[in-house]
Amino acid sequence: MALAIGAASAASALGLPLVAIDPGHGGADSGAVGSLPPGTVTGLTPRADAAGNPLIFEKDVNLDVGQRLNAILQANGVPTLMTRNTDSAGGDVPYVSEGADLKARTDLANAQAAQLFVSIHQNSASSALGTGTETYVFTGTGPASRALALAIQQSVIARLLLTDRGVREANFYVLRNSAMPAVLVEGAFLSNPTDALAVASPDVRQAMAEGIGTGVLNYAGMLGAGVVQQPVPTKISLARSGGAVSRRAGINPSRGDLWVATVIDQSGIPMAGVPLTARLPNGKGVSVSTRGDGKALLAVPRRRGRLNVAVALPGIRVNARGDVPARIR
Repeated sequence: MALAIGAASAASALGLPLVAIDPGHGGADSGAVGSLPPGTVTGLTPRADAAGNPLIFEKDVNLDVGQRLNAILQANGVPTLMTRNTDSAGGDVPYVSEGADLKARTDLANAQAAQLFVSIHQNSASSALGTGTETYVFTGTGPASRALALAIQQSVIARLLLTDRGVREANFYVLRNSAMPAVLVEGAFLSNPTDALAVASPDVRQAMAEGIGTGVLNYAGMLGAGVVQQPVPTKISLARSGGAVSRRAGINPSRGDLWVATVIDQSGIPMAGVPLTARLPNGKGVSVSTRGDGKALLAVPRRRGRLNVAVALPGIRVNARGDVPARIR
């Protein structure tokens, strides 16, 4: 059943955008592949290796989440288009090459004058330890795509409760060649046995779709029956933790402190997935992103001077400064 997040009757009055939903990979391109315990029931097309051990293909997860997202948005009055509806390449044609596949996806969205582009993927890494959710925008993109990515990242993290890897930049083809605000969501790592087993569950895939859908609706200005402003960072609250908290974080309080930077939006709500840059008193630069609770943690060595923290988003000038005490001898 589709989740009715908002009032569908208000769709035309609010001018909700046409959303291109792009389930990544398909056809001969399986995308990432994960291993599952014997007997795992996924509700997806059964996949197995040569020894009969169950596998999970990224292309299947992406299509399932995309179809669920499509139902959710349409239930809320949002017009949509799918770049593929079957196990095939973009445009529901046989897979020929990666270049042709990716071009078909953006060509379709651009030709239909879509106003938002949401590409759905799952991640993979050489190490099985990689885990979590991240959302990508095109390198150097403007504030519209970043605001959409932040809204989706925050909403998906709140539902999946996986590691928050933040909003990141990349030169992905579908982000570079879409003529509208575009994001690419990496829901979980299929190379991580725990993440892979999670997305094997239909309930988790539904939660992922609901998270993306809520983020899209929030960005579009509608959540429930009312209008909600898209979140924009307006303030950083910077605080130095006490000695006990620093010790629990593995920091010797005589040599350093744990500082907490909380990013707040225009409604006073903490924001997840916001990239920050920090300049420590020793001159070292650090890059972090806020977690699902809107907080970023910084291990700051004691050296009398200033800690400077700023939001690392184009066109947004929000920063905070804190006085760092000298080392205790």
